[in-house]
Amino acid sequence: MQAKKPSNLLLGVASGISPFGMAIAIPTLESFSQLYQAPYSTVQFIISAYLLGLASSMPLVGFLSDKIGRRPVLISGLILFVIASIFCSTTDSLNSLIFWRVIQGIGASVGSVMSRAMIRDVSNASETARSLSRVTAIMGISPMIAPVIGGIGYQIFGNPNGIFIITAAIGILVLTAILLLLPETRNAALLESTSKEPWSDKYRYLLGSKVFVGSSLIYAFTTGAFFAILAVASTVFYNDLGIDSAGFGFIWGGLTILYTVSAFMAGTLSSKYGLMKVLLFGVLLNVIAGLLFYSLVKVFDVTLISVIVPLVIMFFAHGYIVPMSLAQAVSARPEIAGSSSGLSSAIGLVIGGMFSILSGLVFDGRLLPIALIVSASTILCGLSYFLVLSGKRKNTA
Repeated sequence: MQAKKPSNLLLGVASGISPFGMAIAIPTLESFSQLYQAPYSTVQFIISAYLLGLASSMPLVGFLSDKIGRRPVLISGLILFVIASIFCSTTDSLNSLIFWRVIQGIGASVGSVMSRAMIRDVSNASETARSLSRVTAIMGISPMIAPVIGGIGYQIFGNPNGIFIITAAIGILVLTAILLLLPETRNAALLESTSKEPWSDKYRYLLGSKVFVGSSLIYAFTTGAFFAILAVASTVFYNDLGIDSAGFGFIWGGLTILYTVSAFMAGTLSSKYGLMKVLLFGVLLNVIAGLLFYSLVKVFDVTLISVIVPLVIMFFAHGYIVPMSLAQAVSARPEIAGSSSGLSSAIGLVIGGMFSILSGLVFDGRLLPIALIVSASTILCGLSYFLVLSGKRKNTA
């Protein structure tokens, strides 16, 4: 018997917990630096510690959900997120805050991993792509509003730690909704049919699958391009374009809305043209955006046109790529959808984080090296599509 389909809206909100928890702290980093009398480079661990918690726990979260069910893992993770948020809001030590941010990241990881697995539990590949496009679009709003809410929260509480009262409250609201409204979707019959198969064999299968690895790399290099730009964007907009933080927030918010709209479009088009064709369109558009970004900056240096035009194309392309690649990554074996979702998410976050670090290391005030990194990331994304295509052809041969 097929499980009742979960609400895409609720899954989108649950998925948004992880980027929200990261982005809400961004506008308060300078205040944390003053509060703890610590250099800004040290305070940035408030962000990286959270990302560490996310990336390190995602494969385990997916594994556990395949073993014991989606709801128990999702509920447990959100409880952990709320508890860690409370400790983050009350600690008076930077080291303690960094520790609890790791725990907060571990708790937040359940939302995005479980949403993909739960959709795959109750949908075929085509339906998964359509539903994930909706969830991705809803989730995309989260990092747009989080910095605004973080800034308002700081003003209300008068202390940067107060922002974590907000994350705790949101965690409680989402947890309550999930307890009341979200059904279990894990198919017990599938669990029984694979219970004797060693889990090492399942991960070996995933890592040996061209479709899974290629799809995960598409998502990873797409994330990498985004993170590489995000690492320096506000500085470039202010120093080179003379756009202050409010203007940058307005432009970045507009780009996020564009991403949300294109994700909705991708879901509709995938039903008509198929997942792989929609994914190909997004990948090609992404490569064009990356090459255009490097070429325009190389020829014209940093201007509003040379920066904004490629970013508009890229964000539009990412709305097509992200839900389609994630749907493809979990499509092969529904009985290990949780493990597939967790591992692909971790691969994307780790590689994306590496691009962010690389961007920060090479940035010397010039945008051209960053444009080169972004361009390389889009090309690698394009090459990864051929890996997926090769795996699909092999599976149908």
